[in-house]
Amino acid sequence: MELNFPRVGELVIGTCTKLTPHGAYFEIFDYEKLGSEAGFVHISELSRTWVRNIRSHIREGQRAVSKILRVDTARGEIDMSIRRVSEPQRRMKLNEFKQENRARGIVAVACENVDISAESVEETLLGNFNSIYEGLIKAREGEVALLTEIGIPEVAAKKIHQLAVKELQPPTVQLAGLVTITCYESNGVEILKEFFKTYNKSFNKKHKGSKINIQIISPPEYRCMIESGDWKTAEGIWKEIQEESNQFFSPYDAECSFERQ
Repeated sequence: MELNFPRVGELVIGTCTKLTPHGAYFEIFDYEKLGSEAGFVHISELSRTWVRNIRSHIREGQRAVSKILRVDTARGEIDMSIRRVSEPQRRMKLNEFKQENRARGIVAVACENVDISAESVEETLLGNFNSIYEGLIKAREGEVALLTEIGIPEVAAKKIHQLAVKELQPPTVQLAGLVTITCYESNGVEILKEFFKTYNKSFNKKHKGSKINIQIISPPEYRCMIESGDWKTAEGIWKEIQEESNQFFSPYDAECSFERQ
């Protein structure tokens, strides 16, 4: 049987199954067939800080997000890193994990009282979408035919559609940031008002489905809250705010700084 291995650079979720003086072994979600000790995180890859006691950073049974560093398919070895995963990446992956588990639960319930394997339905969804959750979200927004057309029996497709409509909401994430803009011009207040007015107008045209809320903390500090369907979009908007702020204020005697919260 040919085993499926993760790709170098891929973010995965694993459960720690064994600790050694040199690192920790993990069973990797979605790659369970590789074994309960398929992934290894060396002690140097556990944390950005010095690790004196490995058990103060990871313990058996704990779930963690890791980045794949090296894969040796011949020897079945997978080296991973926890310290190289940023906090936004960790949150995003855990959110995906939660969504996927919820979607698997819906498929399991839909197949309970019918003579259809939940595993076969999952395989069909994964063969047509990036994830089971994505397939159910599209089914929620579409019709039962979207599922039957890819080979899911109608009796299960109807139940999946019904449960997806009832149980799933389109995904949203929230990104918070601190924007500091100091304008030293004599009409600085008016310039700031013009920037926010211009940006909000531009935002509403370009980012339908996303929301932004900029609140005054105490000039020159403003709290920026971005709500989007996924982290990639939210991060893109946060980067855009920085670029457009710097561009808008470049002709003026002004300073801009940005900090994720």
